[in-house]
Amino acid sequence: MLDHPDQMARLDPQGLGRLLEQFPAQCREGLALAGRLPPFPRSIRAVVVAGMGGSAISGDLISSLLYQSMTVPLHVVRGYDCPSWVDADSLVVAVSYSGETEETLSVFHQAVERSATLAAITSGGVIAREAEHRNIPLVAIPKGLPPRSALGYLFFPLLRILERAHVGNAPDQAIEEALALLERECDSVGPSSPAERNPSKQLAQALAGKTAIVYGASSLTDSVAYRWKTQIEENAKAFAVSGSIPECDHNEVEGWHGDPLTSRFHAVFLRDRGESQRIAKRMEVTRGIASRRAGTTEVWSKGEGRLARILSLIQVGDWVSYYLAMLRGVDPWPVTAIEHLKQKLGNPY
Repeated sequence: MLDHPDQMARLDPQGLGRLLEQFPAQCREGLALAGRLPPFPRSIRAVVVAGMGGSAISGDLISSLLYQSMTVPLHVVRGYDCPSWVDADSLVVAVSYSGETEETLSVFHQAVERSATLAAITSGGVIAREAEHRNIPLVAIPKGLPPRSALGYLFFPLLRILERAHVGNAPDQAIEEALALLERECDSVGPSSPAERNPSKQLAQALAGKTAIVYGASSLTDSVAYRWKTQIEENAKAFAVSGSIPECDHNEVEGWHGDPLTSRFHAVFLRDRGESQRIAKRMEVTRGIASRRAGTTEVWSKGEGRLARILSLIQVGDWVSYYLAMLRGVDPWPVTAIEHLKQKLGNPY
């Protein structure tokens, strides 16, 4: 199945797979889109990234990337309420692909009332109109994509905004290493690479008929594990779970030890060359416990810098979710339940 492009094309008429193939180019375009941002005040003491779903994950990944180098706290808000501490010395970045996300708009409006410094990343909608009306720095990104397939357009402008605000940055050399790695590795996980040597296809086959439990490590790959979970849910229309080591070793590991339902699971451990000896040991021991009842797989990051290692795992996981959709016989593009929920809720704006 996964080595027959014609069969996959029938299941993917709108071309989500083509968007995955374009991810490296999209990252370069996203970087260029943020090239004309104005400078921000040097008095920023905290950052809020407001977003939901595929838009919010950019904030999580930035937090992981800059965990050891940011000079101020960064908080990702997935909801309606702006933190109580947001004030004139805070930077609030509204990230909404559609520009219509009601939770993000709620935080945006509260931040305006608090006189916070604001910026926006969106393809249009209410957020774009209000940002232009209020003269708020805006990165306008291309329309027409599922938000989960616009990560390059959402992530790199956010990184540039933080650089302009003097609170965190990734060196140009690290960015170029990451983009070159994505371009180099794209073919090895894409449809043209046969399953016998394609790690994303092989893992999708292992996950078929199972519930994926994806583990990352705190401060770097736990946000990537969450991205894997949400991509499997939206693309393959299958439940998935993500967890973070060492936290899960203080609770969740008991479920692996004692629950017979775990035989229906497959655990994926996202490994990284930068993980500490204690994290490495925890990964190994936890995998050993899980393997008593379930299949397990390790996926290692590639590259030298933190950005390359994060994005290399993102690329593999996005393709896993796509191939899993193909194996389940579902079109990865539509998100019918999400759209139904939005219609029932109505648009308050």
